[in-house]
Amino acid sequence: MRTFKSVVFASALVLVLAASSAMAESLTQRLKGDFAFSGGAVCVFSAAIITPTSYTPPPGFNADLVPLGPTFVRTFSTVGVRTFNGDGTGSLTARSVFLGNPGFSNAQDVTAPFTYSVAADGTVTIDQGPNISVTVAGPGVGNQSSVSNVPTLVGRLSWDRNSITSATFNPGVEVVTQLVPGPELVTSVRICHRSRTDIRISRGGDDG
Repeated sequence: MRTFKSVVFASALVLVLAASSAMAESLTQRLKGDFAFSGGAVCVFSAAIITPTSYTPPPGFNADLVPLGPTFVRTFSTVGVRTFNGDGTGSLTARSVFLGNPGFSNAQDVTAPFTYSVAADGTVTIDQGPNISVTVAGPGVGNQSSVSNVPTLVGRLSWDRNSITSATFNPGVEVVTQLVPGPELVTSVRICHRSRTDIRISRGGDDG
């Protein structure tokens, strides 16, 4: 009898987990369309030393995210459009404006793919990158770089699926790699925190 009860309980648990997974998959598929977003970020940079004749990689951070050498801080704002495809994938385009000390500012056009999922409680998880950035104003116009290892954004989807708020969930070390001008070099590593607010601007076939 005890064995029978255990089998019944195990079967019921499997059904509950399957139903929960199916619900999450359905919610992910229903998140589809274009969302305008804006937000800000603060980053701590550890930079490489690059001269015409030498390259010294950035010292970076230890396992506890403590800098192993000199660092500097930059902030940036960003505004753009994020497209959810309804299959757990998407893409974004954005303009980011950086400000640093002493006296540094530039603007970059950013494109990036991302993946996402929506849980049964409306929690949205977004994994983004690698980001490709092109400098369009300030020092280094025309330079291109990629940013990899961007930490996961976690937030909540509104009940009507028309807005999302999200932010960095756990900090991590991002890698900034110079693409143009070549050769490809890791110019810096950084730790950032971000926050984003997304507002729906089109449904992209979502039936509401």
